[in-house]
Amino acid sequence: MYSICLRYSKNKEDANDIFQQAFYLIYKNMHQLRNYDALSGWIKRTVVNSALDHLRKESKLTIVEDTDNINESHTHNINKALSNLSMEELTSIIQQLPDGSRMVFNLYVIEGYSHQEICQKLNLSISASKSRLHEARKALKEKIIQKEIIYNKSGKQIG
Repeated sequence: MYSICLRYSKNKEDANDIFQQAFYLIYKNMHQLRNYDALSGWIKRTVVNSALDHLRKESKLTIVEDTDNINESHTHNINKALSNLSMEELTSIIQQLPDGSRMVFNLYVIEGYSHQEICQKLNLSISASKSRLHEARKALKEKIIQKEIIYNKSGKQIG
């Protein structure tokens, strides 16, 4: 559950706050759980919702319009670049995304929510959700490729 908090936050201090708030809510609302077989899913949903609530309180979300055309001229193999990253490095790169893009990316790619569900959770239009996902993927790809270039130039992995 802590890794979920890290993915949604910008730093470990925020992740700690989210984690603490989530488990406070879990403890406080445990009596509402009717089906104990669904405990793990309920806990995960509570952690994700706590992360979203924390981010809403910390910053105002703005709609990002999808006006950029992606220049797909990179000749690097993204899969090779990804294989050179540790989980900590990937989490760090995700944490660097702007709040709105990071939330949509986590909800869509990691948690498996649809754009419709994301729109309801974040009060966005579907086009804004798709735009944020596009921006997140674009930024992640650029950062991962940049890390791979640094990796190849130095001959060793830089964290």
